Amino acid sequence: MIDRTNRYYLTTAEMLVMRAIWLADHDMVLSEVVKACNAVYEKNWKPQTVSTYLSHLVQKEFLRMDRNGKIYSYHPIVKAQEYMKYDVQNFVEFWGLTPAEMMKNYLAIRGSSKEERDELRASIAKMEEEQSK
Repeated sequence: MIDRTNRYYLTTAEMLVMRAIWLADHDMVLSEVVKACNAVYEKNWKPQTVSTYLSHLVQKEFLRMDRNGKIYSYHPIVKAQEYMKYDVQNFVEFWGLTPAEMMKNYLAIRGSSKEERDELRASIAKMEEEQSK
């Protein structure tokens, strides 16, 4: 089951805020986060709402808040790849899937190109090579 006390547990709204920050190429201020979330995710969030989410993310140590005068900027502490690993692991454990079952189900829904399948084969071959060392 999902452990909401786990540091890595994020609500859907917190995930959207983090994704907006991860996709940015710089630290973001509140107005930028509001604009990004409202534009990309078609939300109509007010600054106070986003400020609450940012505060939660600082408390969970996903973000660092830096003050420059009256302006606060937010810098990601947890990297997107790190969170993605947690999220995938949580998903697999919740559904009781093996990695092969997860990929098979995903590809059955989404489909894949020849290039993607070749890349997947190469990744598997690399993992097998590393494990045989």
